[in-house]
Formats: sequence, structure tokens, C-alpha cells
Amino acid sequence: MVASFTGEKKAVADYNKSLVDAYNASVHESLIAGFGFGSTVFIMFCGYALSVWYGAKLIIERGYTGGDVVTIVFAVLTGS
Repeated sequence: MVASFTGEKKAVADYNKSLVDAYNASVHESLIAGFGFGSTVFIMFCGYALSVWYGAKLIIERGYTGGDVVTIVFAVLTGS
């Protein structure tokens, strides 16, 4: 029907504009999703780092064993 009214160029231009809009929306969505996932993983790894640091401190200062620290870390991570 588009060809019968010689509207191919307008239809192609409208389609290309729709493609650009969809592309821009997907780029923004991907950036936000990446930032959210990265923030979550960052917080998780900071928690691991804190637990390893504090576990080492307990081993040095209070005489805990490595097994005690690993057990505590897994218990906390499983419980949370």
C-alpha cells in the first residue's frame, strides 16, 4: 500500500527514526542495568574483603584458627 502512494521514502525514514529511538533506549537501559549489577557485585566483594581482613585480625590477635574464620564467614554469608 505504501508503494501505491509513493510513500516509500517517508516510510523508510520513519522506520529508521524508530530504530534509532529503540537503540538509544536499549543503550540507556544497558548502562543502568550494568551500573546496578556492578554496584551489587562491588558491595558483595567489599563484604568478602572485610570478612577476610577481620578474620585475619582475629587469627593474629585472638588466636582463632583459619577453620574457625572460614566457618564463621560461611555461616554469615549463608545466613544473610
